[in-house]
Amino acid sequence: MTKPKENSVYGWQKIYALKETKPVAKVEEDYDAKHRKVLEALQPFARARPQGNLTQVAITPATRNTSIVFMLLPEWAHNFPPYNIARLSAITRDAGYATNAFDLNAKAHIDHGNWPGLDFNPWDGSREWRWMDNHYYEYLHKYVEPFLNQYLDKIGELNPTVVGFSLYYCNQEPTKWMVKELKRRYPHILVMIGGPQCHQSYWQPEPEYDYIITGEGEQLLLEALEEIESGRRTGQQRWLRQIEGERLDLDQLPPPDYSYFDPLDYGFPNGVNAELSRGCTAKCVFCSETHFWKYRGRQARNILEEVADLYFNRGVNVIWFLDSLVNGNLNELRAFCKGVIAREMKIAWTGYARCDGRMDLEYYKDLAASGCISLSYGIESGSTRVLADMDKGVTVEEMEQNLRHGKEVGVEAFSNWIIGFPTETPQDFYESMTFIWRNRNNNLTNVSAGHGFTIPPDTILAQNTDKYNIAKSYFEGNWITKDSANSKVHRLIRLTTFNIFLNNVVTEEDIDFTNRSGVNDICLLNFDNSVVREVEFEVFDYNIIEPGINSFADSLVNEIWPLLRLMWRSRGAYTLDLTITPEFSNREFGDRMGCNFTGVFKFDIDSNGNWIADFYYDFIQSDNAWHYSEFSRADSVAARRARKLALPGSGGESQFTNEEYSEEMALLEERKTWDFSFTHRYNGTGKWL
Repeated sequence: MTKPKENSVYGWQKIYALKETKPVAKVEEDYDAKHRKVLEALQPFARARPQGNLTQVAITPATRNTSIVFMLLPEWAHNFPPYNIARLSAITRDAGYATNAFDLNAKAHIDHGNWPGLDFNPWDGSREWRWMDNHYYEYLHKYVEPFLNQYLDKIGELNPTVVGFSLYYCNQEPTKWMVKELKRRYPHILVMIGGPQCHQSYWQPEPEYDYIITGEGEQLLLEALEEIESGRRTGQQRWLRQIEGERLDLDQLPPPDYSYFDPLDYGFPNGVNAELSRGCTAKCVFCSETHFWKYRGRQARNILEEVADLYFNRGVNVIWFLDSLVNGNLNELRAFCKGVIAREMKIAWTGYARCDGRMDLEYYKDLAASGCISLSYGIESGSTRVLADMDKGVTVEEMEQNLRHGKEVGVEAFSNWIIGFPTETPQDFYESMTFIWRNRNNNLTNVSAGHGFTIPPDTILAQNTDKYNIAKSYFEGNWITKDSANSKVHRLIRLTTFNIFLNNVVTEEDIDFTNRSGVNDICLLNFDNSVVREVEFEVFDYNIIEPGINSFADSLVNEIWPLLRLMWRSRGAYTLDLTITPEFSNREFGDRMGCNFTGVFKFDIDSNGNWIADFYYDFIQSDNAWHYSEFSRADSVAARRARKLALPGSGGESQFTNEEYSEEMALLEERKTWDFSFTHRYNGTGKWL
């Protein structure tokens, strides 16, 4: 596999070859004949009628006095214009509201090359934590503030009735600052907030937010604007929530209006986002999305018309579908592919997908022929047992089948992984790395493990902590298992060693790109790259070190062995010199995984399997390390839905009684006396076959 260009954010060779300085419109010949061909291609797969029980968004054109400006603030994806704002802008425009939109995220991304003294890329996914909480003010606000002030001046010039902001987990701080400043300068302008962050149980709106929209925004936005237009606004903060179980008809919505955005501001001037569906068909226990909206898809013929307009009239030939999974309806996705082929559109597209054993080789051939260049799979784990605990509904064999078919037809595989799931053991972690090694040549282009696994309250996992061995008390700002054998410190070692494995053992010739390279600064590794062994399943006892301190320390000192074992099995003899420091963990992971842990790992193994180990461990527990998180009492619509699935018969109501709460508080007070701080030195030898 060829190494991608330096500016290749995603590592897609084919898609970057389609990058153009500006969109170039295509010419469609013989439309009528081609239209008949398309209908014939769709007929065996596509629905003849729209889905039922869908809500129609009431877009009533009229002359309005109310005006709105939409804004997206950094940090977010910057390669394509913001789809959600483009969609909402089209709706308000059609309803007669004077509309404007600014993508400050893209503008700031262009501008950040002029930020003096900046020694990191703020749009690097591994650095997104610097946009959050107080980190934003420590690292970025001094650069962003002058930029935001420019657009505050523009808002003053436009003097809209409403300014609407899209809120994500990583742009909250810039948004909060700008809203407060907006209200100080122009107190008569109303502020409307929507976006994924508003769904979260733990999220609380700022008092400056006049309207908060939770759920699909298209209908609620119009309701809020109508209230303002009619003079019925009371002056109190209004929180509009989508009706539980309601699903908007996506086929009925107008196509996004991208006219507010300059194509040259984006990584792909010839590219846009689109959607085939909303929601997810799965019920993975760690995910909250399935609990706040229901799955429904667009008809293939509807999305085909949108894509054809973009392609033939606007020169768009690169599309990233934003769906949670593009293959939620396999027939409709295949119909879309057949339609693209029949209409002879030369596009390149990608999106997120579930691994699915029903997608055979012929299915992948249709994907590739329609322009699918990659799919991003939520693989999560290579352990059959952990996949079952996650309720993924897919087997390791099915996932590997998808990767092989993708390789055969040229559809690259991006993969997302959960490192340190509550029930994951060192053996399970080893199986995940083994899976990657075994499939490294099956077009596995990207492997991403993020910053470490958290537990949102709006999930089955959070609502049934007993089943998954999770303590209700947080330790060091993150969850911990009841047996203390899986904590943020354990996951720090797993994440670090996982990235060492990707960056050093699985070489650049095997996998193009990983999103975290800082591990190269802390690890010296010497091994023979010419050695390549097949690695299949094995059961291995990873409890090699037995200090007898406590379950926290005894499990922590053994977290290094899965990496050491796999390096030996796959690459033969090597020498490892690895030092993990608090400075490293805080730089790489922020508060999520950063902690007062120092680990020094010196390990040498020869070609005959004889090894020598010299390890040093030092963990210092911080003050006030323990606190309580009320997962079981989360009261959002999504949390109640999650409880219905996690605890059948609960009706979505909390089963956590006041008596149980008192008991948990007593246990928390006991835990506050626990101190897991320890220092340990291990010297040992052994031989591996």
